[in-house]
Formats: sequence, C-alpha cells, structure tokens
Amino acid sequence: MSRKTNKRPLTEKQICAQESHIPKIAARAFANAYKAAIASGATVLVVADGQLFKVSKTERVALRSIEPYGALKPGTHIKITKRHSSTT
Repeated sequence: MSRKTNKRPLTEKQICAQESHIPKIAARAFANAYKAAIASGATVLVVADGQLFKVSKTERVALRSIEPYGALKPGTHIKITKRHSSTT
C-alpha cells in the first residue's frame, strides 16, 4: 500500500499568492548571504550612492563610480566590463 497521495493541482489564485512571496524570500536570502560572507571574512561588492564599494568586516573601500542604467525590466541581463586603470 503506497503512502503517496494524489495532490490537487494549484489554482491560479494559489500560484499567484505563493509567487507574491518570492521577492520577500529572495531579499531575506540575499541579506543572510551578505551577512554570512562578511562574518566569514570575505569581501563583498556593493553599489550605493552611485559608487561601487568593496566591503569587508574591517573596511569599506570605494572602487569606482557607477553610471545609472535607467529603468530596467525584470530579468534583464547586464554585462559589465572591467575597466583597466592606466598607471604610470
């Protein structure tokens, strides 16, 4: 005798209700990953106030300014190329 039960398919309303929680769950997961990385001694790249920062447990260093991209549609992929700084 199998213990598997037939699951009823979800309604559109139930799917929408569950999907509405995804941004909140993702934000919490991102915040937890950030805190865990900093606590473990790793560095994290963060954009704030138009600047790219390298953040660690002991320091926050501005690496370069970031130009705004404007309004982006969800799911847009952006390729950021590394700038080579010229030193003489």
